[in-house]
Amino acid sequence: MSPWALNRFAHAVSQGAVFGYPTDTIWGFGCHPLIASSVARILRIKRRSPDKGLILLSSKIDYCMNYVGLDSEQLEPVQRATDHPITWLVPASEACPSWIRGTYPTVAIRITNHPLVEFLCARLQAPIVSTSANRSGKSCVRNSVQMRKQFGDELDFIVSGFDTGGNRPSEIKSLLDRTTIRNGA
Repeated sequence: MSPWALNRFAHAVSQGAVFGYPTDTIWGFGCHPLIASSVARILRIKRRSPDKGLILLSSKIDYCMNYVGLDSEQLEPVQRATDHPITWLVPASEACPSWIRGTYPTVAIRITNHPLVEFLCARLQAPIVSTSANRSGKSCVRNSVQMRKQFGDELDFIVSGFDTGGNRPSEIKSLLDRTTIRNGA
């Protein structure tokens, strides 16, 4: 995407746009996490229960602080670089919307240096929603062509020109007890 197109895209996301994009792991759907109607739209596209919650993807822990019930020192493991993407389940703050955490007392957060996420988070001064680009129970799309074919009429943008970190979902771990909920392999 050109700088002009990226800026137009970021503005649209700040206004509620829903998009398909390559993440640091797999292709996903995203939006601004504080726009409830955008999150509800993603859940309709996926045919996913709002009870399950969604991941917040961010380039910095600072953008996630309003969503979590811990201080930055307690969140040190979340910020630590690893050889593979890890999504951390951390205690949610009272301000964390139910449409993000679902029925859980935790919120899922992953910090990444993916260039698209870095750009978008810096422009929004916020994390972005991240959930796999698929209908519940179906396979995830693997590229922009599949995204356009399966979901083109339901999304405001399909971002291309960035690589995914692979074709595997992230590992999911609990910050409080360090147990692995999902292996990323």
